[in-house]
Amino acid sequence: MFTAFPRLAVPVTAVGLPLLAHIPALLLALTGHLPAALVYLGVTVPWLAVLLARARHRLAATRSELAATAQMLQQTRKDLARAETDPVTGLPVRRLAEQYIADTDEELSVALIDVDDMHTINNSNDHQYGDAYLAAVAARLTDVADDGDLVGRLGGDEFVLATRRSSWQLVDALLAAVHDPLQVAGRHTAMQVSIGVCQLPGGDVRAALGRADRAMLTAKRRRSVLEIYDPARDEIPDPTTMRPTVRPRDRSEPPSLNHD
Repeated sequence: MFTAFPRLAVPVTAVGLPLLAHIPALLLALTGHLPAALVYLGVTVPWLAVLLARARHRLAATRSELAATAQMLQQTRKDLARAETDPVTGLPVRRLAEQYIADTDEELSVALIDVDDMHTINNSNDHQYGDAYLAAVAARLTDVADDGDLVGRLGGDEFVLATRRSSWQLVDALLAAVHDPLQVAGRHTAMQVSIGVCQLPGGDVRAALGRADRAMLTAKRRRSVLEIYDPARDEIPDPTTMRPTVRPRDRSEPPSLNHD
């Protein structure tokens, strides 16, 4: 036996049409367009304007923060570049030169170039001229460097050139470099340097700079411009010590081989 329930006669206009009318607003809200949904529903209360104003303020603040961060990053890059570049010559500083030697796992030829009589050059002119002279030496060394070589300033009046070329190829390039005079402050002047060259597997900064330094001191003592490292003649550098960053310069006598 079944009980018949009365059928509920609910007009479509009472439920269906209002619900259908709200569907576009619901879709707008679900897709992230809440302000548009509220406007669609006819909600124009003052707090909506406040909400939009706050959103604009947050957006402007975020843009300002991003601009400040970008400016800080740009300044940091400039500071790093200055810290890695010698201000007088524009060459990489000693730390980068040592890193280049340490990170190379191939055979390297390393030249240590020391300006002769820098003290006299400064005293006969001025320090501004001395800086111009160092910059001219740096430019000349850069001219004889190949792609992939490193030319750096070790400090004071000393430079380094490291290359994967053979020591004899490097010697030929350096002798050609010192042959012609430099152009400094509008006049020609000789490139007065002493150079030591060594060849060894990369990775050992102490050995590379120590051997090149010994050969350079021999060249300075002999006044021969350039010498290739000879362990029998130049002795073997102490592997536990690094040659000084800046050594005493321009004494009346050439430095001895035991100066390191």
